[in-house]
Amino acid sequence: MSSELLFEIVVLLIGTSATSLGALWYFQRVRLERPPIGVFNSRDVFIVLTFIIALPLLYLILPGIVLTGFLVLTFTSALYVTFRGVIPPKYLWFLIAGVLGLNIIVAYTLLGATFGLQLYWLLNSVVALCASIGIANLYVQGGMRMRNVAMFAVLLAFYDGIFEFIIPITQRLADRFEGMPLDPSIGFAWGGNNANIGLGDLLIYALFTIAAYKGFGRRGFTVAFPVIIVFGALMPSFAPLVIQSVTRSGIGIVVPAQIFFGPAALVSYLWLARQAPERSMREWYRAQASARQQATETAVGVGSVTKVIAE
Repeated sequence: MSSELLFEIVVLLIGTSATSLGALWYFQRVRLERPPIGVFNSRDVFIVLTFIIALPLLYLILPGIVLTGFLVLTFTSALYVTFRGVIPPKYLWFLIAGVLGLNIIVAYTLLGATFGLQLYWLLNSVVALCASIGIANLYVQGGMRMRNVAMFAVLLAFYDGIFEFIIPITQRLADRFEGMPLDPSIGFAWGGNNANIGLGDLLIYALFTIAAYKGFGRRGFTVAFPVIIVFGALMPSFAPLVIQSVTRSGIGIVVPAQIFFGPAALVSYLWLARQAPERSMREWYRAQASARQQATETAVGVGSVTKVIAE
């Protein structure tokens, strides 16, 4: 196994694991405010997919400074959504401005040095991780179900395949973001190796994890997380060994991860749905309230028994 392949596996495993587990941790502890908009349905999935298809085309034609401004607005909104219920606004705006501003400064002044490149990736990774966690929770807590995520992943699999093998926009997009401030991905550089995983993939994995947990409980998570690791990290890492077209000699490797993950996500959902009906967010709230009530009653009962024994 080459050092380049090993490095890519490590980066993808860290990126997918941190995003999935971070999204789950956040889902269990933070409630996001969102106005009621009705049930999340297939129309919403297609609307989101339309934006995902259109945005890369926009990224390719925007001048560098305009693209940076657009990314600043995008990540400011995403980070505000993620932390508005956790950090007081007067500190939150200062934190967001500091992190994004430092990223821009590093990208324009320090990329010629190894330390600068590593700091650049560290800052990008923190921003992309927090953004994917917050936006995924916004969607799932707003009503998105695992079946919507599975459908979304399958559609992205077709999207990735078309724009990787037929119309090579994905490769051009990867080149466009290289060295740019606020590269929307998690990655790192070490010993001449450089690897990253894009924000779109991270968002899908975060959505899949928490939608599975919300809909099917712990069993959902125990199915979803291994699927993400195998089909979202390991198989894309090994893809260049068998798919020569994703390797561009002297330039780099661009792997369409969703062509592996999309079908696996759909199969996972169908298997879970055969075992039990998928819970809605309202049903999940009810289950949590019932569990808390039972825990309280148990604690009260134990306390009463202890008191009687003491008397």
